[in-house]
Amino acid sequence: LTHPHIAQLLDAGIAPDGTRYLVLEYVQGERIDHSCDARRLDLPSRLNLLLQLCDAVAFAHANLVVHRDLKPANVLVTDSGHVKLLDFGVAKLLGDVPDELDLTRQGSAGLTPEYAAPEQITGGTVTIATDVYALGVLTFVLLSGQRPYDAPRGNAAQLARAIAEAEPRRLGAAELTSTF
Repeated sequence: LTHPHIAQLLDAGIAPDGTRYLVLEYVQGERIDHSCDARRLDLPSRLNLLLQLCDAVAFAHANLVVHRDLKPANVLVTDSGHVKLLDFGVAKLLGDVPDELDLTRQGSAGLTPEYAAPEQITGGTVTIATDVYALGVLTFVLLSGQRPYDAPRGNAAQLARAIAEAEPRRLGAAELTSTF
């Protein structure tokens, strides 16, 4: 995926012990949430970064790739203010792709529960909607400083139940972050 807002894949393969690996370009930057807060970015600046991220994700989707792990740690902001999406280690190819050609197998795919879509939590079918959901959660966090669910931090079972069963809080019901 060659795109200005996606870290360039340099190499991929299987190590002698059978471990799959990806080698990406080195990106000097700070994770998006930390960057926004440290620079005390205003709403338009935060939205600009989110639009860059959406452009990168749309490009991946146009190339039949679902990231499956969109979260602040996988989105860096460079010193020049450009977003770089990285870590496609659990990405999935869409379409009529045999399992052995998939980038990762569904059963072994990692996820970050705080940003996971309901279908990831319940073991459902992953589609581009999975990434769109994660973009919504990321947007909620960047604009409010809060998560869209009321589950206590550190309790994975309650968080999974909230994601699978509860309606997320609307952004308008959350207090906007005080950093802008």
